[in-house]
Parts: sequence; structure tokens; C-alpha cells
Amino acid sequence: MKLNRIITAVIASVASVGLLAGCSGDGKGDSEASGGAETRTVTDSSGADVEVPADPKNVATLHYAATETLMDLELPPVGQGGYQEPTVPKDWVDELSDIPVVAQEEPDLEKLAEVSPDLILAPNILEPDMITQMEEIAPVYQFTLRGGDRANWQQRVQEVADAINQTDQLAKLDADFEAEQKRIAKEYGDAIEGTKLGVVSSYEDNSAYLWGSENMVSSLFTPLGFDWSAKEDESIKKYAKATQGGNKSGIKEPEAQISMEVLDKSLSDADIIFVTSNMRGEYDELTQKMLDSAVFKDLPAAKAGHVYPHGKATIAGYADAKYGVDMAEKAIRDYQKG
Repeated sequence: MKLNRIITAVIASVASVGLLAGCSGDGKGDSEASGGAETRTVTDSSGADVEVPADPKNVATLHYAATETLMDLELPPVGQGGYQEPTVPKDWVDELSDIPVVAQEEPDLEKLAEVSPDLILAPNILEPDMITQMEEIAPVYQFTLRGGDRANWQQRVQEVADAINQTDQLAKLDADFEAEQKRIAKEYGDAIEGTKLGVVSSYEDNSAYLWGSENMVSSLFTPLGFDWSAKEDESIKKYAKATQGGNKSGIKEPEAQISMEVLDKSLSDADIIFVTSNMRGEYDELTQKMLDSAVFKDLPAAKAGHVYPHGKATIAGYADAKYGVDMAEKAIRDYQKG
């Protein structure tokens, strides 16, 4: 089926229920044109003002970074970006498996149109032409995935919640999460005071990926009382590239891919090393290869047996964040044993 035929059919269907209505200046839709449906105007991460349904019912997400927030809020999308099963909470697997996948590296416009979204949540890495094509299907709100604000995952979650008009509901999730961090910091603060932490992943053969003190993982672990590896931050400052990972902002992010040859210099001062895993505490093949390397095994933290899985380094929402903090508490208990 040709795309223009799909889009025409979708627009006709959506228009029939009044979701493509115009918007007056006060954020309420024109009832005559919209059949009573209301809209509101929000500003997305690109700076664009986007007219969205005031109460969207059929939200499509093009990346799991937005899907998780909807799942956290118990508002599953009608279409979603691709994901790997072990990287999502176990109790979400069945529900997510029933939601059509409408995007992998790029959106599949035909599949996207078929789920009839009234709002599309897109990461800020897509080309303008793709955004324009999707706007023929439904309003497109771009949220922050890459760029200078990448580390602030709570900002991204807030953006998604704002787009779907759920910021009040999000506030309780945030309060509960911060309370848990404070509990752990109070309970274990004396034991880990002055303990230096490093976080590392591996996404390519013969390389490691460093996550620094200004990255999203720091927002999980620093409030618990950890200090950050100064050596890791130094390496990131030296090796970070503004073009990595689809970043189009031109701003270096506080993370860096390095060769294994400089890994020893990057984490030599870390007392504990957290290693990125899935949401089951398992390592993938590349990560295991890094862990098995002579250079990694020679790190002081590895020799002392203080290497632990922590979950995901790219935090999509509060489910990821809570898992990471839970894993950190387990690591702290082990570290206390000496």
C-alpha cells in the first residue's frame, strides 16, 4: 500500500473523531471544527510549538525512552519503538509484546499510520523530512534523547509527561524514587563515604564505554553517597566526541567510547566498578568479553572483587532508575563485607 493512500485514510479516520481540530489561543480546540475535542500547545525539545490533544488516547512512541514513561504512568502506547526483552521489567513483557512495533532505527510510516495515533512521541535524532512526513499522520512531539541535555533523564521523562498531560501523576513517582535514594544514603552513608565509583559498558569489540559524573547514571548513584572516579571523568573529557551515538546537537556529552588500551588509566582509582547489564543483571557478549580481558581483570576494583552489574546506563524512566538503585544497594552490602 502506498504511503499517501495510508496517510489519507488515517487523516480521514482521525478527523472523523475530531482529533485534528484547530486550537484557539487558550489551548482549547474549536468545538465546531473538532466535535468538542480540546487541544493544548506544548513546546518540544526542538523548540517547536506543537498542538496536541489535551487528553491523548492513542499515543505512539518511536523509542523505548518514551515508552517506559507511558508504562510507568500505566498508559501503554498503541505503537512503540523496538526493544529487547531483557532490557524491560519482567512484569511488562507480556503487555509490551502485544503492542505493535512501529519503529526500529527509523519509523515504519506504514505501520505507524495503521495504529492511528493521535500523538507521536519521537526522539530528537530524526531528520526534518521524516518529522514532516509523520506530521501528516498525527502531531509529532520531539523529546530529548541526545545532545547537551541527554544526561538529565528526569527532564526527558518530564517532557514526555508534559506532552501527554500527565505531569501531576509523574510527581508521585519522582517523590517515591528520591525517598528511596535518601533511605539508602542514610542507611549506608558511613560505609561508603569516600568510596570512588566508576561505570563502564561495552558496545563495540575491543572497546569500552565510559559514563561520567555528569551523566544520567550519576543521578542514580551520587545521591547514595558515592564519589566518582576522577580518572574516568578525565578520560571522558579527553575522548568524548560530539558526533557519537546519533547526537546532532554539536555538544559533547559526558560519556565516551575508548579503546581497551586506555581502560586501565580510566578506572584505576575506582573502588567499585558498576558494569552495564540488562534488567536481569546479565551481561551481553561484548560486555563479558570486556570483563574477561586482561586489562579489565588488572583493575584494582576487579582484583578486589568489587565489580557489579547495575542495570541500564541509559535511563528511560523510573522503572530503570529504581532497578539501578536496587542493584546499587545489593552492591553496597557486598562491598561492606570487604
